[in-house]
Amino acid sequence: MDPITHTLCGVALGNAFFRRRAGPAAVPILALASNLPDIDAVVHLSFDPAAVLMRRTFGHSIFLVPLWSLALAWLLRRRYRHLRLGLLFGMVITGAAVHLFFDLINSFGVVLLWPLSAARPELAWVFILDLVLTGLLLLPLLLAALPRLRPRITALSRHALIMVALYLAFCGGCRHRSLRLLSDEEARITRNGSGGRATFSYVFPEPLGPQRWRGVLGFGDRFELFLIRPLTGTVEPRGSVQGDFDDPLVRNARATPFGRRLDGFFKAPVWQVQHDAAGGSQVVAWDLRFKSLVVDRGPVFEFVVPISP
Repeated sequence: MDPITHTLCGVALGNAFFRRRAGPAAVPILALASNLPDIDAVVHLSFDPAAVLMRRTFGHSIFLVPLWSLALAWLLRRRYRHLRLGLLFGMVITGAAVHLFFDLINSFGVVLLWPLSAARPELAWVFILDLVLTGLLLLPLLLAALPRLRPRITALSRHALIMVALYLAFCGGCRHRSLRLLSDEEARITRNGSGGRATFSYVFPEPLGPQRWRGVLGFGDRFELFLIRPLTGTVEPRGSVQGDFDDPLVRNARATPFGRRLDGFFKAPVWQVQHDAAGGSQVVAWDLRFKSLVVDRGPVFEFVVPISP
């Protein structure tokens, strides 16, 4: 999730549940705490394009988040001396935990068990930028700008969080429906004998709401793409992407340490060999997770993998 939405969520939590115990200080404390796990964004200071592989790792680890929370609570205690360290720690770890949940619901993955495991679980209910979600969290602040509603900021924030929960449940339901529709499409392809049984099947959220989803079926080194509309029950074929998984250059690249890291980071990796006019070749890798069918743009996080001689 984007930093603005994380911050608004922290503000809503502070107003809804901690304002009466901690006073107005609850709002800036929760706003800061709700961005705490993103301390691993410091890896981008290396200016290495591959630094993205370390995002949502040590800052999002369930083993380290309590330590980061305690450290931040100790620092905040120096500013808010009237608040107990235990209360500060409780607020900070609440904000950080909600941050982890909001990162889990989009499709990027969170390395919750870092450094013991590099697995990136995800729920993939919403796109990484969701205007409805952001708007719901912003709504109580806009309403509280009216003098007559300002004293009701706690109730407004609680109602906003309830609406957020209902919206996320709706998104989760739409994804479940989209998975069923994609499964039906796979069965149809299998019956027609045009693709065999899929070796990969997944549904990714698309931008601009839960009414559209990107379905991906993998058949060996070929991926079939579908735009799924769960509210109407339609599945629209959107072409295919051909990989070169059996090419010796690709096998060589995937066997490198960097190649193995990419395979662990990507959800639906596409490995291709590109040839230039001079007769040279290079291996590129990208992920269908980041290739929208709604927004016309090239793949995000495309990497050139060095080939060993």
